[in-house]
Amino acid sequence: MVGHNSRVRLNTAHGNGYSEPPDDFGIGVIGNATGNVIELNLVTGNTNGIYIAAAVGQNIIRNNTAIGNPAIQVGNTRPDLRALDIVNLSPADRTVFDRNKCVTALAAPCPAINP
Repeated sequence: MVGHNSRVRLNTAHGNGYSEPPDDFGIGVIGNATGNVIELNLVTGNTNGIYIAAAVGQNIIRNNTAIGNPAIQVGNTRPDLRALDIVNLSPADRTVFDRNKCVTALAAPCPAINP
């Protein structure tokens, strides 16, 4: 998503991307996107689950389930690949994360998940 003031809600993003280049994603906020809300999505089996680029403005990422990114076969065959459930490259004060479920993340909270 490169736009502004949009909502991405109640979607399933599964099986997107290749391990080369490692910047593919299921749902992404890229460019200078601002004012967007990403919520209640299921994001699994992608190279990266939810990807927040460095230059984005204020956005809200909440109540998403991003688990199993990258797919297990990518993780097993490419252990050197940096691919995660949530990748946040934006400055600390730009993206709000609230009640997301994930196992792996960069600069985003991943709460413990109980079975």
